[in-house]
Amino acid sequence: MRGTRGRRLPWLLGAALLAAAGSLALPLAGGACSNRVATTATLTSSENPAAYGDQLILTATVIPASGTAIPGGSVTFEDSGTSLGTADLGPTGQAALVDSTLAAGTHKIEAAYSGSTSFAAATSAVLDQVVTVQGSTTMLLPTVNPSTYGATLIFVVSVIPSSGTGVPTGTVTLMDGSTAIGSARLSGGTAAVVASTLAAGSHTITAKYAGDGNFAASTSSAVTEQVDPSSTTTALTVSPTTATAGKSVTLTATVTSPTGVPSGTVTFYDAGTSLGTAQLSGGTAELVTCFAHTGAQTLTATYAGNGNFSASTSATVTLQVTGGSSCGCATTAAAVQGTGGIVLTAFSPQTSTSAPAAPGLVTVEAAPTSVDEGQNVTLSSVVEGNSGAPYPSGTVDFYQGSTLLGRATAGEVGTTNDSFASLSIALSPGSYQSITATYEPDASGQAWYTSATSTSSVAVTVERVAAATSLTVAASLNPAAKGQAVIFTATVNHPSSSLTPTGSVSFTVNGADPEAVTLNSLGQASLTLSSLSVGNQTLAATYAGDANFSGSTGSTVETITGSGGPTPTPTATPTPTATATPTPTAKPTATPTPTATAKPTATATPTGTATPTGTATPGSTVAKASAQATPVVIAPVTATAPNRPSGLSSSASPNPDQFDTSAVPPIDLISLVSGIHMGNAPQIIVFLLLLNALLIGAIVVTARRGRDLTRRTLEGAPTPPKPSSGPR
Repeated sequence: MRGTRGRRLPWLLGAALLAAAGSLALPLAGGACSNRVATTATLTSSENPAAYGDQLILTATVIPASGTAIPGGSVTFEDSGTSLGTADLGPTGQAALVDSTLAAGTHKIEAAYSGSTSFAAATSAVLDQVVTVQGSTTMLLPTVNPSTYGATLIFVVSVIPSSGTGVPTGTVTLMDGSTAIGSARLSGGTAAVVASTLAAGSHTITAKYAGDGNFAASTSSAVTEQVDPSSTTTALTVSPTTATAGKSVTLTATVTSPTGVPSGTVTFYDAGTSLGTAQLSGGTAELVTCFAHTGAQTLTATYAGNGNFSASTSATVTLQVTGGSSCGCATTAAAVQGTGGIVLTAFSPQTSTSAPAAPGLVTVEAAPTSVDEGQNVTLSSVVEGNSGAPYPSGTVDFYQGSTLLGRATAGEVGTTNDSFASLSIALSPGSYQSITATYEPDASGQAWYTSATSTSSVAVTVERVAAATSLTVAASLNPAAKGQAVIFTATVNHPSSSLTPTGSVSFTVNGADPEAVTLNSLGQASLTLSSLSVGNQTLAATYAGDANFSGSTGSTVETITGSGGPTPTPTATPTPTATATPTPTAKPTATPTPTATAKPTATATPTGTATPTGTATPGSTVAKASAQATPVVIAPVTATAPNRPSGLSSSASPNPDQFDTSAVPPIDLISLVSGIHMGNAPQIIVFLLLLNALLIGAIVVTARRGRDLTRRTLEGAPTPPKPSSGPR
C-alpha cells in the first residue's frame, strides 16, 4: 500500500501542476486583450493654429510598447467625441486625415486606435487645435455702367477666402457713399444686390461684407456708377381742335419716359412766344388760354427736364382760330390735374403671352479677372426679364469662344423679374479673352423666352506663378527615449485649393547628413529615426519648391532621454551551462566522476541545442539520473541590423531604422520574462509548461532513487530466523 502511494504521488503532483497551469493560462489566452501588445497613440497637426478653410492634416502614430512589428488597423479622429473620419494605418504605423471644415475656435482632437489581433487599442492625448477666422476679399461688379435713371440696377457681389478653401456666408450691403441702398444674402459666396433708384449723376458704390463665424468682414474697392438722366417724350394736344377768337382753349402736354414718370414743368409756346408754364402731375400738364387773333396758330410744348429726366419738346400742333370776340383773352390759366408725385409702374403678371422673345439683356462678369493657377474665378451673369413676363428661369452657360467652361442655374433676383447665375471655377493657366454667357430657358421659361447670348464678353488671365508656402515639422513622439523610432513629418502648407506641391523635402539633423524624401499626394514627407543621440536634437526640413509653389523651411527640436524604449533591438542571451550533480549511493566504491558542461557559442545564427556530457561508472545510479534529467536550454534569437551612421531613413524605401514588419518577437529568456511581465498568454503558457516538466522530472527522479535506496537497504539486512514449528 505504501509503495503504491509512493508511485502515485509524483503523478498526482504533476496532474495538479498541469491543472494549475491550465487554469492560469486559459483565462489569459481566452481574454480579449491578454495576448496583445500594449500601444501608445500620438497625434500631431500640420498647422496649429490654422486659419479656417486651410488644408489641415492630422497625423496619428501608433507605437508598440515592445517588439519590432508595426501595428495595423485603423484610427478614428474625434472632435470632442464627434467623429471626423477614420483612416487606416500605413506601413510606418501612421494614419492621416485631411480636413478643411473645422469651424473657427479651439477643438479638442483625439486619435483613437481600434487595435488588432496583435496590438491593444489606445487613445492619444487631447490635441488643442486652434482654428482662427479666415480673411475675406469682397469684389463688386456693376452689371450695367453707365446706367439710366429709373432702370433696375443689379450689382454682383462676390466674397472669396483670402486663402485656402471654404465658402463665405452671411449678408452683403451695398453702400452709396455712407448710405445703404440695398442688401442681399450670399449664396455660394455670391449675391445679386438690387439697388434703390439712384439719382442721375456719379455715385461711389462699395459693398460691405459683414462676415460670419469663420470669415472676417471686408469691404470692396469703390466702383463709380454713372447714372444718366432718362430720356423723355413730350406730346401736345389741343381741345377743341378748332377755336374761335376769344374762346378758351385747353393745351395738354404729356411727358413720358421708359424708366419712370417725369416731374417738373412744361412751357407752352405759340410760334416761339411763351403762352405760359404748367406743372406736371402724373406726367401731364394743362394750360387754358384763348387767342385774340384769327388764323393758324403754331403751338408747341417744351418739357424743361430735371436731374433725372432729360428735356424734350413736342411736335408742332397747328390750331385754326376763326373770327369772334377777342374779349376774355386777357389772362391765361394753367390747369393742373392729378395728385402729383412720381407714379412707378409695377409688375403685373399676364394670364396670356405673345410669342417667346429674347430677354432684355444678358450680362457677363468675372471676379477677379487675374488669378494665380489653382485659385478660383467667379463667373456671373444677370438676365433681364421682359416687361409683363416672369423672371427668365433656366441655366446660363459660360463659354470661352466655342468651349464650354461651365453651367450655372439662373435664379430670381429679389422681387424683380430678372435672374442671376454664378459659377466658381478653377481655370488652367492661360489667357481667356472672350468669355461670354448664354441663357438657355427651361420648360417654364420657354413659354416666355428664347435663348440669348451676352452682347459683351469678359477677359480673364490665369498665371502660373510660384505661390508662397510654409513648412511645419512634427514628431510622432517628443520627448523620446534613446533607441526609440521617432517619425518626423514635414508638411508643405499652401494657399491653393486645387493644386498640391510636388518635389521633395531634405531633412538634416543638427545641420548634417541631409536626406531627401519625396512628397506624397498630401504634400507631406516622413522620415523615421531611431539613432538620435541623447540631448536636444534639431531636425530641419527644406522644401525646394516646384513650378507652382515657392520653397520654404521649417524645423523642430527633439529631446532624446536616456536609453530604453518601446522598440528595442533583440540581442543575444548567454546560453546557460547545464551541470549534472551526482547523488551519493550506498556503495562508496562506486564513485562517479561526472563532467556535464555545455559550452554554446552565441552567434548571429540562433543555436537551440546544448548537449551535456555525463561520465559515470556503468550501472551506477548517477548514470541513470544523468540520462533521465537532461537540462532544457532556451536558444537565444539575435536580430542584427545594418549600421547607418547618419541615422536617416526614408519611409519610401526599406529602412533598418523603421519597425521591422517581418520580425518575430524573440523567444529567449529576456523576452520570455518580459512577456510574462506584460501578461503575454503564449509566453506564460510556455513558462508554466516548462516549470511543470522540470518539477515532474525532479519528482520522478527523486521517487525512483528513493525506491532504489529502500531496495538496497532491504537486500543488505540480515535474514530473520524462521520461527520454530514446535517441539518435535
